[in-house]
Amino acid sequence: MHETHISFYLKANRIRIFVDALRGIGSPSRICFMIEESGETLLVAPYGKRDFRSHAVPPEVYGGTGGMEVSSFKLCRIIANLHHWDLSRSYRVPGKVYPEQKAAVFKLSEAEVIDHAESDLS
Repeated sequence: MHETHISFYLKANRIRIFVDALRGIGSPSRICFMIEESGETLLVAPYGKRDFRSHAVPPEVYGGTGGMEVSSFKLCRIIANLHHWDLSRSYRVPGKVYPEQKAAVFKLSEAEVIDHAESDLS
């Protein structure tokens, strides 16, 4: 298990998943997001098929140290509404990668606002 983060750039409706989290869950070619019923946690896990729930991970992501971004107006708005986030801001959410379970779990309730100087997407 190791710590990681996921970032939400709400003005751009984008989610950034860091490559360490993707590698930690087995370097999948597709992922999906699942929100716990209470809305407190977000799970990122490999997903085997192409459908409306999955997002492709470009192979070149694994050759670098950055990560990938997913554009999702719907997911960004659902999470922002659940946690009363300011839609003009960006948020970094801490999480942990569980390699044996092939899952990364992020604590949405522990999100921190990203300083605008840190991000060119906010």
